[in-house]
Amino acid sequence: MTHGAGVPVSGSVVTEERGPSSARRVGGIVWTVVLALCLVGVGALTLARALGLDGVTPLAQLVSATPWVALAALVVLLLSLSRRRWVLSTIAGVLVVAHAVWLVPFFVPGPGTAPGADGTLRVMATNVFYGRADALAVVDAVRAEEVELLSVVELSAEFEAELVAAGIEDLLPYSWTRLHPTEDAAGSGLWSATPLSDERDGVASRFHQPSAVVGLDGTDVRVTAAHPHPPTPGAVDLWAEDLALLREEAHADPTPQILLGDFNATHDHSAFRDLLGGRFADATRLAGDGLNLSWPAGRSHPPLVDLDHVVVDEGMRVGDVGQVEIPGTDHLAILATVQVRP
Repeated sequence: MTHGAGVPVSGSVVTEERGPSSARRVGGIVWTVVLALCLVGVGALTLARALGLDGVTPLAQLVSATPWVALAALVVLLLSLSRRRWVLSTIAGVLVVAHAVWLVPFFVPGPGTAPGADGTLRVMATNVFYGRADALAVVDAVRAEEVELLSVVELSAEFEAELVAAGIEDLLPYSWTRLHPTEDAAGSGLWSATPLSDERDGVASRFHQPSAVVGLDGTDVRVTAAHPHPPTPGAVDLWAEDLALLREEAHADPTPQILLGDFNATHDHSAFRDLLGGRFADATRLAGDGLNLSWPAGRSHPPLVDLDHVVVDEGMRVGDVGQVEIPGTDHLAILATVQVRP
């Protein structure tokens, strides 16, 4: 029974068709939610880096990935712009600018070393992974790169013997090593082409960080094999303590210094920047040739994090900063030429 033209029969169901515009609205909401969630994650890690909130797990570990967070911020910015999410685009743009401020100095070439300058030292630092690296490859790299000062961390007694058997003393006859009787990761050592003096055990809460003085064209330079404890979950306090001890020791010594090794920290860690203070500088940043990502090496993907550094004293200049792969270890070795006197 009907009640008139255009009036539906009693009991019939009225259906509403969803058109393309409705689907677009749903898709737009999904994009907004996804981009906002990504922005929250990127923003949180950026804020942690900016405020130095990296003294706890998991931030101590995640801050190492700050350059990749910068890439994520850029991707979020581009996607937000393409979807016309102007508020999200503005926030992402601010984050990209912050990361640019931190990253750009690594790509601005420094003055480098003066050609033919006196007082230069070719240095190399390698983590030999509990003494499992190829000792002959280390010696070959020292020879090929004309290294005059070598820092080795995670040095075991067996690996030291392998270095000697491979001929390290023919190239760098002077050494100062500190080994741990049971923990191979805690051993460290220095090898030099010129005599070492004023050898010290160095400061550390657990890992050895020995230092010694080398004479370089009339200038004494203290060199330290740096290896703070890694910021593993449950050991972040130990990591921070090691870096603080190293900072205090280095800043208290007026002797010109070079610290080189596996710092288990990146330039994005506030504890590493505190170590540098207003006196020291990261050779990689001074060189301006880009990031020297060094860990993990020997994988199916390139290294992701910059843990290995050459740290130089104020007024020193650096050049030829680079890396060399040593089979058997999960770190790339870092190389640099340091001009001690400007």
